[in-house]
Amino acid sequence: MSRRAPHQPLARVLASDAQLASWTARHRDEAALTRLVRKHLPRAIGERVRVCDARQGVLELAAGAGAIAAALRHRAPDLRAALAREGHVFADVRIRVQVAGSMLPQSVGQRRTWDSREATPLFDLADRLPAGPLQQALRQWSRRTRGR
Repeated sequence: MSRRAPHQPLARVLASDAQLASWTARHRDEAALTRLVRKHLPRAIGERVRVCDARQGVLELAAGAGAIAAALRHRAPDLRAALAREGHVFADVRIRVQVAGSMLPQSVGQRRTWDSREATPLFDLADRLPAGPLQQALRQWSRRTRGR
């Protein structure tokens, strides 16, 4: 009877393969550098920026929109100086727009359930309005929401 190879944790598999280990290390370094870059930017800009490459003395940043990229281009010299003070020296900062996917996680808010009793003042308003399109629209809405 043949024995199945024991399962290995994913971290060990990633560490055992040289190319996967280098990709993992690069990703880890870029994530740390992204946190550092965001620390030196206003939150509205920083949340929409990530480091996509930091090799060969060039810091490449991806912005989630053209307006964010424009604001980032104006702040690039100050950002480069701030990173140099923290030990990350870059000869150039390149900024590109990457809008293919959302860079911010979409928050799933709590859906508010509709209660037609909350709209009673609007429905009552329809009775006090003179005949016209607004009165007619409010009455139709009232019938639809109340199921009449």
